[in-house]
Amino acid sequence: MRARQRGLSLVEILVAVAIGMIGILIITQAYLTSENFNRSTLGEGGAQTNGLVALYLLERDARNAGYGFNSEAALGCGNVHWYLNGNYSASAGGALPNFRLAPVLIEGGTAAPDRITILYSSAAERMMPSTVRSNPADPFAVPLSGVEGFCPNTACPTQNDRIVIVSAGGCVLADVTQVEIVAQLLRMQAGENGPHNPPGWGFPVTYGQGDAVVNLGQPVLRTYLVADGKLQTIETLLATGTLTPVELVDGIVDLRALYGKDTDNDNVVDTWDLVTPTNGAGWLQVQAVRLAVLARIGTHEKPSPGASDCDATTVVPAWSGAATNPFRAISVAPGSDDRCYRYRVFETVVPLRSIIWRLP
Repeated sequence: MRARQRGLSLVEILVAVAIGMIGILIITQAYLTSENFNRSTLGEGGAQTNGLVALYLLERDARNAGYGFNSEAALGCGNVHWYLNGNYSASAGGALPNFRLAPVLIEGGTAAPDRITILYSSAAERMMPSTVRSNPADPFAVPLSGVEGFCPNTACPTQNDRIVIVSAGGCVLADVTQVEIVAQLLRMQAGENGPHNPPGWGFPVTYGQGDAVVNLGQPVLRTYLVADGKLQTIETLLATGTLTPVELVDGIVDLRALYGKDTDNDNVVDTWDLVTPTNGAGWLQVQAVRLAVLARIGTHEKPSPGASDCDATTVVPAWSGAATNPFRAISVAPGSDDRCYRYRVFETVVPLRSIIWRLP
């Protein structure tokens, strides 16, 4: 007789379902653990990349800081008087923003990230300064002792470079509209080719024989700042209004810097501080800058078992300049969401070669 065939009993079905559920739970837990490790690894790698890129961008510009105006007279200018579109800079009594002839300007030391402004000339082959040969009859025609730093060959009768005239009463920015090689003369005509030359000499200072003239070419004046968890930059030179920052790198939450000063003229940095020099001699002491960025790892970590608050970071990360200018943009106080993330510090020291190899 053919054996009778029977189906699965309810108990067997329940056992099979239980075994399947246990398997699904184990696989799910393994997947979640693997995903957490994967996110942590990717977060570490992302923070590493972001921090290195941010530091590289800062370092690249800082290495050029001061190029083209590294003399004591030029560095002692302070705020430069300039003109554009019918108005003058605040230093000349107008509404336009000021800018300072300084290689690196650090603004900070507060709870907010520092702002670092870097200025350098682009006139690679025309950085030799000159002096005013005689008192000019026309303030827009500058007689020079030599035009080599403004026109190194006979193929450049016009330049459209920006120059700074350094006088005892202050410094003035102007556009070169013509270089007269034979007459050893710079002309600064107003109009479309010279938008920074006012129709009349409306600056509060005049210049005369013996004053220095430096060529900035098409200078770079770039400010780095941190906002909304990103490193940002603003091209601030001769800006007439509010500028929109350009976002450069994600995951950066703090930026700090210090001046490195050689106070005894032995070509060795003696002190690191945030005190901005006020004259040319002070700026010549600034031999280097120390920079640091704080990168956040993007993984939000839960509190450890048994902990009531996040404890991924309970101490503010430190850097070499923390004693003078610590990271302050994050808080590790109980209840702060900043405690739920991990951070990485990236720092470097950049020698200001343009100041070290300064002009006499």
